[in-house]
Amino acid sequence: MNTNRHRASAANAAKEQGSVSNQQIEAARYVVLRRLSPALRHHMVRPLQPIGLIHSVMSHKLCEPAPDIQALRLQVEKINGFAKSALTECLDIGTWLAPEPGTLTELGAGINECIGLMATTLHFCGFRLVNEVDVSPVSVDRDALRMVLIAVMFEMTDALSVPATLTLSASLGRGEASLLLRFSPLNEGRVERYDDGYRNVTWDDVQTLAVAGDVRLSRLGNGIAMHFAVRSDVERVH
Repeated sequence: MNTNRHRASAANAAKEQGSVSNQQIEAARYVVLRRLSPALRHHMVRPLQPIGLIHSVMSHKLCEPAPDIQALRLQVEKINGFAKSALTECLDIGTWLAPEPGTLTELGAGINECIGLMATTLHFCGFRLVNEVDVSPVSVDRDALRMVLIAVMFEMTDALSVPATLTLSASLGRGEASLLLRFSPLNEGRVERYDDGYRNVTWDDVQTLAVAGDVRLSRLGNGIAMHFAVRSDVERVH
């Protein structure tokens, strides 16, 4: 019942914001993924980076008069482990591009994933990201959390002209999990923009993705609140 009420609220919000087409949803998804692509690329290749170093060590050991076979075997196992991690990362990147409908994520894990992708990028631009989320384990739609939270982070920082601390907090209500991202300007430094030749994420993009994911939005002074339906069907939690 709570989930149905949440969807009804999202539907009402969609009517207030204007209905959105599939083309609008695809365009909003594209701009978020396009802006996120450097971070996604880094996470995809990260497990492969140590393999070159291990290869150099193995080549050196093989040139020894009496190579230590056991040591070489351990190095091969390390390469195998990194290769498996790289495969897992590649498969996960695919779920960003083509999400599986109905896939859930534990709220804390999903938030940590998004922050892990965004923290370095925002830091280089002059923003500090603080995660104050500490709630009981609940499940939400994974794609909705990914798209809306990342879009809100981009939209907020794109609109700021001065460095700031971004603080993310959460609370649980009746049938929904609420996230609040708020900013506090810093009195030091300047904003450094990474010019990738693509446009900013707009509030219209955020609203479109929220409607697509059945997420309610509200602006609260220096913050943006996001309300996600809590899901109880855990068979597809990732």
